[in-house]
Amino acid sequence: MSWEGESLVLLLAGSPLAAASRGSLISMVSLACDTVQCFTLVLPNGTISKVDSRQPDLFFALKGGLNRFGIVTQIKFKLFPEVPKVYGGYQVFPPTSIPALINATSTFSATNTDPKAQVILSFGYLASAPAHVFLTFYDGPIPSPSLAPFKNIPALFSNVSTQSFSSFAKSIPTSDTANTRGAFHTLSTTGYTLRFIEAVYNETTFYGALSAQHSGVFINYDIEPFLRTYGQKTTDSAYPHAKSPLPLNLYFTWTLPTEDAFWRGKMQQSVDLLTAVAKREGIWDPELTAYPNYALSTYSGNQLYGTANAARLRKVKAAVDPQGVMDLTGGFKL
Repeated sequence: MSWEGESLVLLLAGSPLAAASRGSLISMVSLACDTVQCFTLVLPNGTISKVDSRQPDLFFALKGGLNRFGIVTQIKFKLFPEVPKVYGGYQVFPPTSIPALINATSTFSATNTDPKAQVILSFGYLASAPAHVFLTFYDGPIPSPSLAPFKNIPALFSNVSTQSFSSFAKSIPTSDTANTRGAFHTLSTTGYTLRFIEAVYNETTFYGALSAQHSGVFINYDIEPFLRTYGQKTTDSAYPHAKSPLPLNLYFTWTLPTEDAFWRGKMQQSVDLLTAVAKREGIWDPELTAYPNYALSTYSGNQLYGTANAARLRKVKAAVDPQGVMDLTGGFKL
């Protein structure tokens, strides 16, 4: 990793920027793919190429198009100023606090206009026990009034405070489900209504209660109410996000290989049910695609990128990899 003026150069040993990448600053700067200035790419024929806006089709494909165009060894990102202190951390809530938390999250999603404020509500069950986690972030030392709905909700644990960004990032637990099998899945909506969030919680409790019967370890649903204007900063990218889609993230883990088909089937069943709820709630847009970083492996090009973008990706792939070398890596089908 190195710096070049106002850019960050990240050295990699892997594939293209997988699927745009999301984080706590999305509402301010959009997705990570929108901040890329240049890729260093090893093409399937073995040649090394610098890819930027002067090669618009390949640049488009590498921004969210997954591992179909070569191996990216370096990415140059645009940098943004880091404030000395941020306000944030995570909290663990008991089931008795969930109604208030759902109401506050619905209010935040509907009324927040401050791009510096972000929350993630995670409904979860770990080893069949409730594990509901709430992440708070504000890009500054003093939170804005938009976070007020979350004040005074009783928590079992909280480390929310004013701290450095690096301290905030290190405080978030990330390895609770190491050494398990698992899968992600998703659907995208245009917002989060009270009834939709309640339906997500009901799905969590249903599968949480079922998990012990099928070697389940962790059942988790993430609600990420980003500001619905982040797509205004979109660039020409494989993953279509000009409409500022809000992907729901399902993450299930289990231990036995014999339960793979069961849990993958249940994840699709849950997505289908919640899609029906989203339609009834008026927060469903058929033009929104599944976020590739969260999608189940059964999904393919049109479901991840839309018809037009998927066709363009197939054309780019045919040009740079006519022998299908990158198909050997596995992954989603275009």
